[in-house]
Amino acid sequence: MTLQEQFIMERRYLKSVTPATVIWYQQGFKRFEGAIGSRADAIERIGVLKDRGLSVVSINCHLRVVNAFWKWNGQDIRIPKLKEQETVLATLSQQAVDALLHFRAKGTNQIRAHLVALTILDTGLRASEVLGLTKENIDFDNLVFKCLGKGQKQRLVPFSIELRKALYRYSVRSGTGRLLFGTKNNSTVTVRNLERDFQALGKKAAITGVRFSPHTLRHTMATNWIRRGGDLFMLSRVLGHSDFKTTARYLKSLGVADIAPTAQRVSLLSATR
Repeated sequence: MTLQEQFIMERRYLKSVTPATVIWYQQGFKRFEGAIGSRADAIERIGVLKDRGLSVVSINCHLRVVNAFWKWNGQDIRIPKLKEQETVLATLSQQAVDALLHFRAKGTNQIRAHLVALTILDTGLRASEVLGLTKENIDFDNLVFKCLGKGQKQRLVPFSIELRKALYRYSVRSGTGRLLFGTKNNSTVTVRNLERDFQALGKKAAITGVRFSPHTLRHTMATNWIRRGGDLFMLSRVLGHSDFKTTARYLKSLGVADIAPTAQRVSLLSATR
């Protein structure tokens, strides 16, 4: 067994990482295969990956695996993440949101995809978190989901009264299956299959100008939360971010028109009138 395989095994058995995280580790080791023996080797490999056209974001993602491995192995090596170009996160326009809210889905897959989309738009849950929800995870009385997030961490996420109506109707129609958004055979829908269903749903709902995906819906929810005056620290908790800096990215999606009303409300000059 190689050291890399031992590292992954310990993460699986001692840290209870998810299968998706295991795949992430494996991909990181594959990208840096033969280049984790020294800092110089790793830096040289970064240059090779750049020449191959790999994005800085992807390289940083793989580099996190390498740094974690070095720390686990007791090696005093660490390479800081590369500087990433700051980009505004894509979100749905109000017109696209309205189109999604008023869309009438038909067929098993489309109805499921539509309600998953509304759930993410309402709560900001990750795709994997939504697909992992069981009917026992829903507290209809208190309007709260109990979801399992990254690192197998549980958290409570509130949802709206309007979503409760849709979820209750759907859960009753879906029969006795344990999963809320399971397949006909009560198995878990994969994120890849959900994204495929989302592409079809986006076309049917005539949503254009942005990639219709779980990530886009999550970004839309978060940006709208801030735009309507929601607390950033509360948002961080709802989204399940371990680092507050991750939540702060959504501030970049706000324009002057979004900030102006708050500026008027908190102005000291306005307060003295």
